[in-house]
Amino acid sequence: MAKLNREAYPEVILTLDFGGSGTKGIVQIRGGKPTVLWMEPAVIEANPIFLRDKAHNLGNTYPENAAWVGIGEDYRAVGYLARTVYRATLGLKPRKYELAVYKTLAVVWTIAEKFKLLDSFSVSLALLLPPGEFEDSAFLKPMLKDALDEFDTPMGIMRVHLIGYECFPEGGGIYAMYCKNTGEAIRRKVIALVMLGYRNASAIVSRRGILNRGKTANLGMVRMVDLVMERTSGYESEELLEAIIAAGSEPKAQHFYHLCNSKMNFNRQIEQIIFAVNSARDEYINSLANWLKEVLPTKNELDEVIICGGTADYLRDDLDAIFPVTPVVWHGGVEISKILNEQWLGNRLADVWALSVYHGIKVKAGLKNAEGSRQEAEVG
Repeated sequence: MAKLNREAYPEVILTLDFGGSGTKGIVQIRGGKPTVLWMEPAVIEANPIFLRDKAHNLGNTYPENAAWVGIGEDYRAVGYLARTVYRATLGLKPRKYELAVYKTLAVVWTIAEKFKLLDSFSVSLALLLPPGEFEDSAFLKPMLKDALDEFDTPMGIMRVHLIGYECFPEGGGIYAMYCKNTGEAIRRKVIALVMLGYRNASAIVSRRGILNRGKTANLGMVRMVDLVMERTSGYESEELLEAIIAAGSEPKAQHFYHLCNSKMNFNRQIEQIIFAVNSARDEYINSLANWLKEVLPTKNELDEVIICGGTADYLRDDLDAIFPVTPVVWHGGVEISKILNEQWLGNRLADVWALSVYHGIKVKAGLKNAEGSRQEAEVG
């Protein structure tokens, strides 16, 4: 029996979704089971001397809470460290690929720490970008390859070999799994794939299996949070978001008690927040419905709509109302196992999990083909 060519098989298979509310990843170490990794989305420039001084905290925290990376002279704090120590914002304005390199390196270092890997190993990457930014994937691959070749971390220099790379528009993982489960029927249907995240809303149309380029708009959940903040004062976006999500479609006073630190005009403050949330939700839904009407085929053309993303569940009743006659397939039918849901991310993992399944199968198929070719060459 021919010996398995381990050099052709990556030590790490990594799938990443650079969401506005956090970087979500599915990690599979060679011979191991898939694991979920989540990091906060913040990235900020920082002084390497100060960053190295933080390394002594590594024994007291998870690596994802103390991540920083250096590429040449360019040093960045990433995730929790960036947000809490350096007060970095969520970084929603830059295009995702602009920060994706730092986030990817930080995740790779975190994986090395968590799984006790050496400072040099191989990785195969699958990434998700918004349809409106998908062309940026052409810039991202060489940037990632060069950066992974040598970068600084809290534990020293790492050298990681990129032996596999592919990039998909957001929703691509769910679509790939949906096609696999649907089979030949996909070639007879017109399907809309709507992805609603924290930063963006995206829409892709599949006409008998042929995908269009897709559209992306700044209509993620952050749009509603911004509207609420415009109509109130003194509240942070993150605490507002948590309260809004918890309140659901019927906000009550108890959902917002913890936001009001002053006892003066307490009831008035609560009334103001509830009014702001209700009016902002109506305006947000209206904007989203009008945009979908512009970018999607008419209801008479559509056979199905796949709706996914973290914001989708919050707006479920409203979205059902937008598509009263078109069948809606929530999250493409992708189910997240309890083992993978230890971070309580739920359906927000659907896209990255589905893509990780597809990518893992493709990596193993590539290895099998490589082994077959090698064996043929040896026989010949």
